[in-house]
Amino acid sequence: MTESAQSPAGYANLATLIARMAGTIGSQHYPTGDRAMLRRWAPGQPIPLAFYRLWLCRLENELPPEAQTAGWMALAWGLAQMGVGSHIPKRPWGRALAEAGFSEHRLERLLAAPEDVRIDLFMDAIRILASRHESFDWVEAARFLLTTDPDKREGVQRRLAQAFYRYQPQKAKE
Repeated sequence: MTESAQSPAGYANLATLIARMAGTIGSQHYPTGDRAMLRRWAPGQPIPLAFYRLWLCRLENELPPEAQTAGWMALAWGLAQMGVGSHIPKRPWGRALAEAGFSEHRLERLLAAPEDVRIDLFMDAIRILASRHESFDWVEAARFLLTTDPDKREGVQRRLAQAFYRYQPQKAKE
């Protein structure tokens, strides 16, 4: 399956868009006021003008579909929280969570989250990763937030869980 077919947002290349977003927000030339506006956002609040400026002036000519705006905003929020170097292509999100000490209970809640709390739990996970300086491939986070098809979402969740358990720190043998 091609990247465009997997792209929940319908963009030609989700990986390229995420890399551009991460590079822009992490750039030393990106306005600090805009970065601060992105970081202060919380679900349920209006989307800040900084998001629209980022999207329309630096990323795309058209805004994302309205149903996906909160998901894209959560991605921008997370990239602003984590700062420079937060996007490492091919480093699984599940690996970053495992190496950060993210608990199985939190992972279970994140994967089973209904739509109305999905972004909140995503933001909690990103706060933990940011506090431990664990970067990862944000394309996986984009797929997690933007995929609406239940079968495709299950695939995203399976890959996240698989990487999480694959990279669990080895416990000392007794």
